[in-house]
Amino acid sequence: MSVTLLTPAQIQAKLAERKYPAQQTYLAMYSTWWGGIVTEPGLMTVPVDDHLVHRGDGVFEAIKVVNGRIFLFNEHMRRLEASAQQIGLKLPISVADVKNIIAEAMRAAKVQDALLRLYLSRGPGGFTTNPYDSVGEQLYLVVTSLKLLPPEKYEQGVSIAKSAVPPKEPSMARIKSCNYLPNVLMKKESVDRGVDFTINLDSAGNFLEGSTENMVIVDQAGNLVRPPLHQILKGTTMMRAFELAESLVKTGQLKAIQERNITESDIVSAKEVMMIGTTLDVLPVTSFEGMKIGSGTQGPVAKELNRLVREDIKNGVRI
Repeated sequence: MSVTLLTPAQIQAKLAERKYPAQQTYLAMYSTWWGGIVTEPGLMTVPVDDHLVHRGDGVFEAIKVVNGRIFLFNEHMRRLEASAQQIGLKLPISVADVKNIIAEAMRAAKVQDALLRLYLSRGPGGFTTNPYDSVGEQLYLVVTSLKLLPPEKYEQGVSIAKSAVPPKEPSMARIKSCNYLPNVLMKKESVDRGVDFTINLDSAGNFLEGSTENMVIVDQAGNLVRPPLHQILKGTTMMRAFELAESLVKTGQLKAIQERNITESDIVSAKEVMMIGTTLDVLPVTSFEGMKIGSGTQGPVAKELNRLVREDIKNGVRI
């Protein structure tokens, strides 16, 4: 087998040749490393010796833009900075500059709706585990197409099951790091099992979260319950949904809002179970390990809470 020593010109030609379907959803990318925006998917690259690539040494956020408004921009940026601080990183530019870059990247992408993927990395500089080898933090922003679930998913609900993938230990679970191997394995598990989501459990058998989404329930007493934030990621959409749910307490649609452990018996007996996430909003769960939950269709709280979240999206930061 002979191996070709490629020239820069040959690489450029191969970038034009190497196409795959997912690239159609990659609309624009900004990189502090390049200091600008590109719209050709083949050029959306990160240095191979960036700690983000070979060690998962970085943090990220997925942020939704609908009709030119960024949903929960400030909340996402606060969580990004909090995650970064916990592993000794800081933004190489200001939050105001990030907002301006998002606006420019959206204009380059020529869309009003998108899912933004914002990565803060340790930066390039070596292949060792030593973070001090890196030359400095880098920021990468990728604008991708916003793919939403079909309406019938919200009417019929989705299926969940218990995950066999061990959860991250508490301090790591609360950081939205780029080391997402357990999350990847959970998604693989759900696809292999033919369910929509699997939910991991702590050592005591309490349910935690899905691969990229939070799980909450409405118990028999009418309480909206989320797991303690001790060993899960503090989901931005979940936290906002719980703020909005206060109005349902006032109208009597909910008894109260609680944070406590959720057990298997809680899920089986729940009036409603929901998955909440950036691209999901509030998605009803109607099946757990093959058993019907509640009425087997979208419940009243899930329906109203999803409506409230989608109305709230209209108040996002204008770009």
